[in-house]
Amino acid sequence: MMSNFTYLESSNLGVMLTSRGAGLAQLISKGRNIELLLDASQWAADLIDQFCIGGTVGPYAGRLQHKNGVTGESSVLLHGSNSGLHRLDWRLDHTDHAITASYSTSLNHGDGGLPGDREFSVRYTLENDRLVIDLAATSNRDTPISLTNHAYFTLGARSVSDLSLQINAHSVLETDSLQCATGALLPVANTRLDFTGQRLLADVQGPLDLDHSYVLDSAEGEQGLVPHHAAILANSANGISLNVSTTQPCLQAYTASQLSEPLKPYSAVCLEAQGFPNGPSYMLGRNESVVRAGHSVSQRIVYHIIENPVAEPKVSEG
Repeated sequence: MMSNFTYLESSNLGVMLTSRGAGLAQLISKGRNIELLLDASQWAADLIDQFCIGGTVGPYAGRLQHKNGVTGESSVLLHGSNSGLHRLDWRLDHTDHAITASYSTSLNHGDGGLPGDREFSVRYTLENDRLVIDLAATSNRDTPISLTNHAYFTLGARSVSDLSLQINAHSVLETDSLQCATGALLPVANTRLDFTGQRLLADVQGPLDLDHSYVLDSAEGEQGLVPHHAAILANSANGISLNVSTTQPCLQAYTASQLSEPLKPYSAVCLEAQGFPNGPSYMLGRNESVVRAGHSVSQRIVYHIIENPVAEPKVSEG
C-alpha cells in the first residue's frame, strides 16, 4: 500500500505526516527554510521500516525480553519486531490541515507474540513553534505497551558532531549482554554519558556510540499529563534548537551509528521519549509498562523548535 501524506502548517513550521507508521516524515523551519529531520518521504518503505525513520514505534519501544506463551521460546523483541507499529499503514481518522491530524490502527491478540486485542491512536497537533504528539492505547488483556516517536533530528546539520545536547537525567539504565535493560541505574556523573549540561555530541562519537536509555529526573517526581523537560538539542551554526518535553519516564538517545547506505551513520540524532525499555522484567518499570485489561494509557511528547539569532563573525581590522 502506498503511503498517504498529510500536511500541517503554522506560521513557524511545516509538517509532513505519513500513514506509514503514522510517521513524522518532514519537519521544516519555515523562517530559515531548513529541513530539521531525515526526510522520510524520499526513501523506500523497506529502508524506512528497517530504521523506523519517523515512525510511531510499538507496541513496545526498545528491547523487550519475551517468552512465547504457546511455544515457550524466549526472544528479544526490538520495537515490536515484524509486528511493529512503524511497519503498518495506519488509518487517517481526522485532519484539519492547518493544525491537527489523527491516526489509528490495531493489533490482534497474539500479534507480535504479545497478548490482547489492542487499539492504538496518534494525534499530531501543530501550535506555532511546537509539535505535540499524543499517543494512546487500550487492550482487552493485560499486555506490555510503550509507545514513542522515532524521528531522526538533524536541525540542518550534516553530522551529529555539529550538534550539542543536554538531557534532564542523572542516570542511565544498565543493559545485559542482549542489550536489554536490567533495571539497575548507572549514575552518569563524571562519565562520557553525562549530558546534565549542554555538550557537543562529538565528545561521544567513535569508541562510545550513544545508544542509551536515560531515566529522566521527572520520572522520580510527579507524573501526569503535563510534559516535563527532557532534552535540548542545538545547532549553534544556524541558531536552531529543539526542546523535547514529555510525560514519559525515559529518553533513548541514539546517534544513528547503525544507519547504512544510502543513509549515513551519525547523520542524525534520535531522542525517543518512551517508557522503561524491557520494563516488565524489573521492579522499576513493571507497574508503568503493562496496560491492564480494559484500561488505557496516554502519553505526550512535545517538540519545541526555537530559532535564535546567529552571531555574525567578527571582522578583524587591519
